[in-house]
Amino acid sequence: MNDYPLVWVIMGVAGSGKTVIGRRLAERLDCDFLEGDRRHPWPNIIKMHSQQPLQDEDRHQWLVEIEADIQRAVDRNREIVITCSALKASYREQLIAPGRVQLVWLKVPKRELEQRLARRLSHYMQPEMLESQLTTFEPIHPAENVITVDGLLPPAEIIHELLKHIITLFPNMEKVWWQR
Repeated sequence: MNDYPLVWVIMGVAGSGKTVIGRRLAERLDCDFLEGDRRHPWPNIIKMHSQQPLQDEDRHQWLVEIEADIQRAVDRNREIVITCSALKASYREQLIAPGRVQLVWLKVPKRELEQRLARRLSHYMQPEMLESQLTTFEPIHPAENVITVDGLLPPAEIIHELLKHIITLFPNMEKVWWQR
C-alpha cells in the first residue's frame, strides 16, 4: 500500500470506542469522518433497539452502503475515516475490496464493553445486544491487514499510539493527505 489518501475503517463491537477514536483520528488527519451506524436502514435500527440481533441478511445493505462510501472516497482520491463493526472476515474482505483501505481494530475486554454500554443511554444498540456481537465476531487472522489497538487506553493515547504505528507503515503520513 502506498501513502496516498487512505480510507481508515475503525472496527470493533458496540462500546469499543469506534466513534470517539474515528472522530479524533479524522481530526488529526484533517479528513472527513463517517459514522457507519448512520448507514443502517431503518428496519435494522428498529430491530437492534428491540434487542434483536442482526443477521447477515440484515447487514448486507448496510455493508453495501459503507462499501459505496469507501469506493467514492477512493474514486475522489480523498482520505476518510469510517466506523464499522466489521465483525466477520467476509465483511472485512468486502470493505477492503475497493483498495486503499486500512482496517483498525479497537480491542476491548468484554467487562469493559459491558460497563461502557451500561453508561450509554441514548443509543439504539442496547447493552443486551453485546453478547450477539461477541458471538458473531470472527477473530482477526494474521494475514488480514489490520492494525490492532488497545481500546482500554485513553483516547488521546490511542491516537498517539495509532499514529506512531501508522507512520511506521506509511512514512509520508506526517504530511496531510492532500500533500501526499
